[in-house]
Amino acid sequence: MIDNQLYKNIYVAESFWDRLKGLMFISEQKAFSLLIKDCNSVHTCFMNFPITIICLNKEMKVIKIIKNIKPFKFIFPLKNVKHIIEIPEKIS
Repeated sequence: MIDNQLYKNIYVAESFWDRLKGLMFISEQKAFSLLIKDCNSVHTCFMNFPITIICLNKEMKVIKIIKNIKPFKFIFPLKNVKHIIEIPEKIS
């Protein structure tokens, strides 16, 4: 189950830089949840903590949750995924 804190501190990555940077180089204490629209893959290079990802379809419905993705891992393009929410493992 995803903690309600997810919805209190969610940020939408709007710019190219926000999408590229994501949660890289951020300390776990300052981490937040990040919605990346039009995205179906994830990397955790240069992240300082594990994350959970929530995969959404084009209707914004959850179709898959992948937990405890450690730093420097890759999740290659996922079928039917249109958007991704990255959540620091500490609040998922």
